[in-house]
Amino acid sequence: MARMDYVAVGDQPRHLETAIAMGFAVDEQTTWPSGYVEGEVGHHDQWTWKEPFVHYATLLAEGRRLRVVAEEHLSHWRRILDAVPDGGAALVVSSGGSIEPALVAAFPDDDHARWGGPLHQLQGATILIDGGRFTSITLRRPLLPRSTRNE
Repeated sequence: MARMDYVAVGDQPRHLETAIAMGFAVDEQTTWPSGYVEGEVGHHDQWTWKEPFVHYATLLAEGRRLRVVAEEHLSHWRRILDAVPDGGAALVVSSGGSIEPALVAAFPDDDHARWGGPLHQLQGATILIDGGRFTSITLRRPLLPRSTRNE
């Protein structure tokens, strides 16, 4: 991976361990809100949905508690990116069930059906931002060993 100007991780030990295993010093450890919202999204529901990003878009459009959670994630991302110099890069390490709705909230008008299934371990997204606006997303899905896939 490229050099990172800022690395933020969630409060779960595996978030910190992942960043360190990737060779990065961590600048910040934050408590991210959970994307599992009672009455809206149960734990690991995204694994049962045929098109999870499309489903998240529908839930976010309803504007309930999941929308608040996703917006809180985005406010953290924007704050982190404010600490990065122009042309710089930040790494955010989070968990499944939280990152997917935040990505959809960042790109509400994208074709979510083309995004595929939920993100597995060591998968994520590269997003570009310009003037505080999210402008581009590329999902990163390296091939995982069979033993780490949810099948």
